[in-house]
Amino acid sequence: MIGAIAVVALTQMIGPSALPATPQALHLCLFPEDPVVDEGLAAEYGISPKDEYDRYFSDLNAYLVCLQDSHADTIERGTVWYDRYKEAFPANNVE
Repeated sequence: MIGAIAVVALTQMIGPSALPATPQALHLCLFPEDPVVDEGLAAEYGISPKDEYDRYFSDLNAYLVCLQDSHADTIERGTVWYDRYKEAFPANNVE
């Protein structure tokens, strides 16, 4: 609910144009706030249902990309440290 209020407040400040996707920090991916579906509230703040759903799906896409990027980064970091481990302790290699 607080997220919906924040979206409404932000929309009120910047106007009824489409909102950009919420920035996602690597490994701190935030699931998007549900779209505002209360037609009265949306109309009061000049949010069209289409813009609100577009915002939601844009944020959802950013969230999924963040998860993929975090996953890839975790594998890459793990590989770097595993390679260093194999170099440091060659007798322990079990491949």
